[in-house]
Amino acid sequence: MRRLLGLLGFRRRPGGRAAYAPPMPAPRRYEVPRSEPRRTDLRRADYRRPRGHSQGRVSWRRIGALALATTGVTAVLFGATWLYRSDVLRVRVIDVEGVQVGDPQTIANVSGLAGVSMLTLDLGRASGEIGKLPAVKAATVSREWPHGIRIDVTEHQAWGYWQAGPQRLVIDEEGRVLEQSRPPTADAPTIVEVASQAADVKSVAIDADTVRLVNRLRTDGTFERLNVKPTSYVFRRDRGLTVIVASGPAAVLGDSSNYEFKVRTWQVLMEQVRAGQVPQVATAPRQPDTAAPAMAQPAMASEIDLRFGRNVVLR
Repeated sequence: MRRLLGLLGFRRRPGGRAAYAPPMPAPRRYEVPRSEPRRTDLRRADYRRPRGHSQGRVSWRRIGALALATTGVTAVLFGATWLYRSDVLRVRVIDVEGVQVGDPQTIANVSGLAGVSMLTLDLGRASGEIGKLPAVKAATVSREWPHGIRIDVTEHQAWGYWQAGPQRLVIDEEGRVLEQSRPPTADAPTIVEVASQAADVKSVAIDADTVRLVNRLRTDGTFERLNVKPTSYVFRRDRGLTVIVASGPAAVLGDSSNYEFKVRTWQVLMEQVRAGQVPQVATAPRQPDTAAPAMAQPAMASEIDLRFGRNVVLR
């Protein structure tokens, strides 16, 4: 009976009386769908720790490597600063090579390298400063460790002379006037400018094309092939270069244009002159004492004008 009342919801109160109590519903279970992760799964997905991480542990290996790298960089900077400020790597010896005309001490002073640290030398600036000296054509500066400098100098070499009135200038093979240079050779040519109005050195205008033309004639074997010996080189502003030879007519070349054609024509005419085959030119000798007109007399050509291409003029 008591068990049956219990099933129907009656409970015995204190004092022996029974009371009705409705039965408690059965708890329902909530099944989480498999597509939705549980709360614990979400926490694991959002707060994953990096691999190799151990909570509460200090990586002494990394700290040691960082400290070692910092020490190395500091030592390198300290060493570089010490080398820069100390006298161990400063220029003490300057060797100047290739100088015959210039002053080696002046070249060393102009370079500005004495006492400078070997680590901070400006070799390009030093070469440029040395190249400004009158006798220097080019200069190369190099280090000789631990505290030496070598300067190789190429000086200007005079080629010949340009004579303009009383002005006699020393020039190189490009027609540049040289203030200070090595002297030209004993057989150096002199180009004489005729009818020059130059009053001083600064007013002389050297024709560079004429200088290069004379240099080419002297170095490519033209005079040897023609079997002639030049005695002088004459320049005029209105007709260019004239080469006067020891035996035979002079050659008016003008400038360096059509050089090969002019040389070949000159060679052929010289062969004809030696063979007596060159046409003679007419000259009118003076006869002031006779009333009769003077007759033109044949004479050998004294000048070959090669300035007009195939129209060769004999005078």
